[in-house]
Amino acid sequence: MRIRRTLRRGLHGAALLSMLSVFSSGAFASDALSYQTAAASAVARLDFARALEIYTKGLEQPFDDKERAHLLLMRGIAADLANKSELALSDFNAVVKMVGDTDPRAYRERGFFYQHEGRYDLALADYTTGAKLFPRDAIFPNGQGRALMEQGKFDEAIARFDEAIRLDPASGPYVMNRAEAFARSDRPQIAIEGYDRALALGHLTGSDTYRLRVGAGSAHLALKNETAAIESLDKAVELNPKSPTALRHRGLAYERAGKLDRARRDYEAIIALKPGDKPATERLQKLSAK
Repeated sequence: MRIRRTLRRGLHGAALLSMLSVFSSGAFASDALSYQTAAASAVARLDFARALEIYTKGLEQPFDDKERAHLLLMRGIAADLANKSELALSDFNAVVKMVGDTDPRAYRERGFFYQHEGRYDLALADYTTGAKLFPRDAIFPNGQGRALMEQGKFDEAIARFDEAIRLDPASGPYVMNRAEAFARSDRPQIAIEGYDRALALGHLTGSDTYRLRVGAGSAHLALKNETAAIESLDKAVELNPKSPTALRHRGLAYERAGKLDRARRDYEAIIALKPGDKPATERLQKLSAK
């Protein structure tokens, strides 16, 4: 769980790292930035307990409301990374009350938290409020789209992704998210066109690129283009060799292409990762019967 949370907070980690400087483990300077930067250093080392300690000490200081809101926001992110959901939500709630009307990060971060907790209705509510307060910020319609997509409301999600792309046409991730909505709503050809465009635009994280390669591979498979599917899924497996999802899709693509030994190897790799995996076991049994 921690690895998953750490990956999904990657962009935040990059922002924190940009603030880093060397701090000793002793006393900090009295300004809030010193606490923020020292805590960011702890986050970069994945020492979330230390980061929480530093943020908490900072919140005990007589800083102004703006500085306190920032410390609370950063402590909330660190608490989320540390799997301390109650503390994270408490901090995000406090930030929304303090600066929600003026700082887009308040609703953005709480919406992000809700989304990855699987609380899509609450995530959607926060992203919708953020979209009303900050109508030029593409993050909010993109967030709406992702929450709606998880609820199976694909056409509504696509409409929100359209808005995010209108606000930020150069965003590869937004185009990729829309392509995923097309793929998940059984429109594979449109999805592939979107995935190709997202790759051309770039600015994708490693996690984004992995998702794209799996999605494109699945879409090619739906169109019975096994060669293109295998090519895309090969790249997904390179990015994440221990992904049962990528291996499963590639195994099926190999199987449909008549490359049964390669398919068998992928299914066996899944079982090595997930002993007793039922779908992989069933595919192997069917291959053995051929």
